[in-house]
Amino acid sequence: MRLTLIRTAPRHVAPTVIGLLALILAACSSAPPITPQPSGAEPPANCPRVEDGVLDFSAQDLEFSAPCMVAVAGEAFTIHFVNNDTQPHNVAVFTDSSKANEIMRGDIISTQGDALDYEVEALSEGQYYFDCSVHTDMNGTLYVVAAEG
Repeated sequence: MRLTLIRTAPRHVAPTVIGLLALILAACSSAPPITPQPSGAEPPANCPRVEDGVLDFSAQDLEFSAPCMVAVAGEAFTIHFVNNDTQPHNVAVFTDSSKANEIMRGDIISTQGDALDYEVEALSEGQYYFDCSVHTDMNGTLYVVAAEG
């Protein structure tokens, strides 16, 4: 008969290991970083803004109607997207240009003149990246700013 000895770790090691595991899990599960808006900086004036919960946006001649959009932090909104082009288009929003963390991807509109409403969840203040999933060179910045008041 063969006996196997099993050594157990001292009792003071278990809390340390549990603490390290909790720290690692917290780091891995934290929200992706958002690029902050530079202090005091305003989005460009030519960026369409959410009004009454809706942001009007379009595509034509393989370009978006503007290189940027502006929304208010903490408020969900709708992108009313019109495809004025003969090419298919959509809008997809990501935390940054790496496109590792997708926030929203709208359905592709293939017919010229058709429109769709894309619902976007409330976002934290900062800068986000958007593009057309079909034509990724069509892209821009979504500025999410603090509410005025």
